[in-house]
Amino acid sequence: MLFRGAMALILVALLAACAQAPVVTSAQLDVPRASPADDARGQAIARHRQLAQQARDSGDLASAAIQWHIVVLLAPGEEPYRREQEAVSTAIRQGVREELQAGNAALKSGDNERATQAMLRVLALDPANNEAPKALREIDRQRISRIQGDRAQKLRSVDIAALKSAASAASEAGALYDLEQPLEMLRAGDVNGGLRELRAYVDANPGNRAARQRIGTAVAERARDLQSKGSREQAYMLYEQAVALRGEATPEWSAQIQVLRRALSDEYYNGGERAYRNDVALAILQWETSLRYDPQNLKASMRLRDARAAQEKLQRIAPAK
Repeated sequence: MLFRGAMALILVALLAACAQAPVVTSAQLDVPRASPADDARGQAIARHRQLAQQARDSGDLASAAIQWHIVVLLAPGEEPYRREQEAVSTAIRQGVREELQAGNAALKSGDNERATQAMLRVLALDPANNEAPKALREIDRQRISRIQGDRAQKLRSVDIAALKSAASAASEAGALYDLEQPLEMLRAGDVNGGLRELRAYVDANPGNRAARQRIGTAVAERARDLQSKGSREQAYMLYEQAVALRGEATPEWSAQIQVLRRALSDEYYNGGERAYRNDVALAILQWETSLRYDPQNLKASMRLRDARAAQEKLQRIAPAK
């Protein structure tokens, strides 16, 4: 899945820390155990649970899976969290199966547009899937072959094309009318409900580029509003949703996404610094998350390396005690 590689490293480090925690004393690393660590961990759990629920409500199962995985790492003994994580993983697997079936069926019937959208949704759920890229390459090959034939056909069907264009314009006008309600939901503050309805609209009208541009712009405006209020993580998620709903990024959105990635990386880096003296495992998790947002964050990379080395040293010392 989306987090299969990077999160495996997080799990190994965190489990190793938890396995040794009962026998390591504060004197061995000058890391006193204090209640602020519990507060920091509790706040982190609450925040990632909220982000997981928001991502799932908006249909972004891949992001929800990442957030639940972090929650389980922070609270490995909480069985309800594990059930939530497994539920999201199950939903991802089921979604991949359903979208593959729908995409293959559309491809066999010659509906390449629907097949393309289905295969793109497969990759959104599982970027490591091998079947979807093969189908997309075949669709692209068919499209290129069809271009040459279409050029000659268009010369003989100008009137027919004009009628189809008029019918398409009328259809788009009706679709734009249906679009107003979810846009109003989004503007009114119902972000989860608005995103859910907008995603359904895009799924039903993937070729309506004018509507998709309007949707992406509305979601990006909401992201800017949250960003101005300091809600960086939610703003980052909404910018990515805007790109997905529009079908492509604008230079402004790409720039803001990069700004937020660096800001979130610094935020998690500072969180690791605050947690380190009370909870090494939590600090490691914070720095790993910092690097997930910005792999070029050298400060986080160096601190993570030193913290892991300290853990390994304690693991060698602990048996002697």
